[in-house]
Amino acid sequence: MRKTKKTNTMRHASIRLSAAMLIALSLAGAASAYPTGTAVHAAAAKQSLTLAGGATYYGQAENGLPDGRGTIRWPGSKTYSGSFEQGKRSGMGKYINAYTDADTGFRHKIVYTGTWANDRMNGEGTWTHKRMEASGRVILNEIRTGVFRDNAWSAGYEAIHAEADPEYGYTYKDQGMRLNVLAGGGNLLASWKKGELFGVAYQKGAVSRGYSIFPEESAAKERERQASIRYLKSIASQVAPHLQKFEQLSRQLPLK
Repeated sequence: MRKTKKTNTMRHASIRLSAAMLIALSLAGAASAYPTGTAVHAAAAKQSLTLAGGATYYGQAENGLPDGRGTIRWPGSKTYSGSFEQGKRSGMGKYINAYTDADTGFRHKIVYTGTWANDRMNGEGTWTHKRMEASGRVILNEIRTGVFRDNAWSAGYEAIHAEADPEYGYTYKDQGMRLNVLAGGGNLLASWKKGELFGVAYQKGAVSRGYSIFPEESAAKERERQASIRYLKSIASQVAPHLQKFEQLSRQLPLK
């Protein structure tokens, strides 16, 4: 009988020890999920706010200001959904502005998806713009990708498709290079190698070359145009990745 009691006591002690170990391991696992010194806060409760200019906000807030994730709506058809910091758009977010031009009657839709800082487009992102007739038919479609600084596109790629002649316009720019191409569609690299694009302007460092598909009136100017075409043909392999990117973007720009 004493042996049974002793065995039961040891079993209970073992169970208590196992439970204690499980708790300790659980706490250790929870602690390891966050780096040392990282504060862990519960998600802020969502609030509805009325902001200046008639804008409304619903989402996480602190001290009466948007802070965290939420959506702001302005009078008309402007919205922003994403991250805020102390009342300003900051982090990743999506901005949409749909409006009608009172002078022309054209409808416009602008969308920016990307990084924000200090309430402005700052960082990597994608900006698109559609111009439509009142019926909804798209007559201009454009996209810009890359880096934005203080609401302006500063580096990357731009492609435009419009009811125009030529139909397509492309731009690539960075700190050391700028390339503009006008084309009617088709294989850009093949047209580049033949010198048959509607228009090209290329600048890299001290080098600046370009041409139009139309011959120049003076013999001297025409010789310059032909020299530019020969030079640009010689760097086809250098610009090929940019031309391929232009074509990729153009496929995202239907007119309908």
